[in-house]
Amino acid sequence: MLPAFSSNWQKALFVLTLALVLASPLLAGRRVLPPREEIYSAAAWGLGAFPYLQDQIFHETNDIDIAFMGSSIMWWGIDTPQVQAALAQSTGRPAVVRSLCWNWNGLDAFYFIAQDLLEHRRVRMLVFNDMSPAWTDTAHAQALHWFRYADNAGDLAGLDGRAKASFYTSTILGLPRSLIGALRPDLGVTSDGEISWGEYSHVANPARQLGSLSQRHSMFAPFADFTPVVRLDAAAVRVGSAANRTGFVFSSKRPPAAQVCFARKIAELARKHGTKLVYLHLPRVAELDSAVIPENADWPELFPPDLTLAGVPANRLFAGLSREQCLKLYCDFWHFNQNGQKYFTAVMTPTLVQLYEKQNQP
Repeated sequence: MLPAFSSNWQKALFVLTLALVLASPLLAGRRVLPPREEIYSAAAWGLGAFPYLQDQIFHETNDIDIAFMGSSIMWWGIDTPQVQAALAQSTGRPAVVRSLCWNWNGLDAFYFIAQDLLEHRRVRMLVFNDMSPAWTDTAHAQALHWFRYADNAGDLAGLDGRAKASFYTSTILGLPRSLIGALRPDLGVTSDGEISWGEYSHVANPARQLGSLSQRHSMFAPFADFTPVVRLDAAAVRVGSAANRTGFVFSSKRPPAAQVCFARKIAELARKHGTKLVYLHLPRVAELDSAVIPENADWPELFPPDLTLAGVPANRLFAGLSREQCLKLYCDFWHFNQNGQKYFTAVMTPTLVQLYEKQNQP
């Protein structure tokens, strides 16, 4: 077998190159890097609404009444224009409601993106969803799109060495793209009616729907428009807290330490900016017959002390519908399609509007 290096000079050059790569997050300070907004515009729509996030975080300046933030379950699950219209009607003034979401779970993504948002815009109520499935003690899979060591090193306080190393590695992976952005800025959010989005080719542009993504697909049958009549009694909707957990059943499994740390950071961030945190449960197909609202984590314990919970047991949400009709509301086992998005939003909007008004009474 031939040796890996033919001379000591090659060995030295390799070691030097490796050292520069490993030290690059420390060497690339803010003066070298492009503006922070460039890391959002560099991400593709298939990874999340990042071009729209860039526009809403760094370009728009007015206050946001309600911001829906979280993973794709929230992105696909809320009809944002419907909520905005209802809030405007209730308050008697123009309302500002936005969905600012991304793909894959993890509270670290929530923390860093919310931090950027709250540093630039006032948000009165922030609604998020369950981001626990497959969460880990290491950095989010797409951390290179919103974590930069030069900007965020101080935010890693409280994490263990393994978690810190994973974020440092994310910076190394994202640095080449950031430096390219310094030479040639990426295009911002498009106003086109459709965007190119992964396996579904073209979908309605979320920027035209206040950030929400409507999927006209279903893995269970060919998609067809279906609008169930909302007959739900308002009493079926559960609003809970640390002191009132009626209707919610929480897992006793302890979340990864890094996720617990970021939950605490999110709660502190919300308190600092005077933002109300609301956890919204979006049911999955596996819950269709459930008389309770099953949670993968003890959210009131993770986000003390002022978190509000909102949800509805699936057997009440889908009462009167056959399983076949229920599946017409889902894109897959986890996400609503356009039918489910509109139906679920119609059910939950009155409660969300009430929570907003209660929070913002004169």
